[in-house]
Amino acid sequence: MRWKAVFLSLCLLLVTVGAHSLPPKASRTKAMSESRQLAFEPESNSELLAARQVFSIEITRLDASEWKRDPASGLEVRELKLQARVLAVYKGAVQAPGSVAAVLPQRREGALTVSDFHGFWSHQEPVAAAQYLVFSNGDSGDPALLMADAHMADLLPATAQLVEQIVLAIDIERRLVPVDSRAKAVEMLNAIYRQRAVADGLLGRYVCARLHPLFEQHEDAMQTAVMRVVGAEGTTDGLRETLVECLYDESAEQDVTEERAARLLRKLLPWAGRKEAAPMLERMLQVHLYNLIFYRPGAAPLPVARVLPQAAERSALVQAFAAHPSPRQAEIVAWLRAANAAK
Repeated sequence: MRWKAVFLSLCLLLVTVGAHSLPPKASRTKAMSESRQLAFEPESNSELLAARQVFSIEITRLDASEWKRDPASGLEVRELKLQARVLAVYKGAVQAPGSVAAVLPQRREGALTVSDFHGFWSHQEPVAAAQYLVFSNGDSGDPALLMADAHMADLLPATAQLVEQIVLAIDIERRLVPVDSRAKAVEMLNAIYRQRAVADGLLGRYVCARLHPLFEQHEDAMQTAVMRVVGAEGTTDGLRETLVECLYDESAEQDVTEERAARLLRKLLPWAGRKEAAPMLERMLQVHLYNLIFYRPGAAPLPVARVLPQAAERSALVQAFAAHPSPRQAEIVAWLRAANAAK
């Protein structure tokens, strides 16, 4: 069958990691020449694609005014007076002046109470001398304007780990997008496999967005290749969780047939029984595994022997799941223990 040929080809290609190396790390003291390589896709689940502008800053001075009660809103308000310098531009048309000055409003109900959203900066606590990645949806070239409440999408510490992931995403975008062939998908997955000890959800969500067009055509092979990264020694928990969510979302977007549910369960269940899966096992039991096993509400679940024909495999999973008791976990355990295990 055609899918078997695709599966075998992809697996063979994945055995040999490509010879491409990461580009040299970008200077963190000036704008990057590749800053316009990342596409702007506002509906994307990847923050690197959804944000219009991505750049890093170092806060050189931060002064906060006293909290005062605003009689009009009843909230306490103050201003953060921020001075910073732009370190690098990863996406957009941000200019890099010697110094950036911005006045950022903060609002709260009280010192110990925040029960509603009062603007982006009201829920941030930046500190002086720290470096941050700024994700903004503004269309200005002025970094001070881009940091206004109305435009801010996210603010993350500019760690070396996150910066390296952004640089890798830029390199992938430049070389491989659009990902319209099996060879490009293999090269992208090889890239994150090599960086699995560094990459986390930021890069994982970008890769999932770029692989999306190929999933339906090569579903089984793509699942196998992605699970190779998930199950590899040294992969970060953040990357594992993101990729498992990606596989589940891709399957859930399609009509979930018995064959589709069984195919993905054959890949997820062995992983769920490993100790490395412990940080994400609770969510897998409550969402991914449960919804695939009982994929037709009100109807009989998948035949357990079609997914796991070996009783020893099922028994091992019952033991692994014992640490996460819940109603749904109990249903999954009962399914694994089903007396009628005929196909």
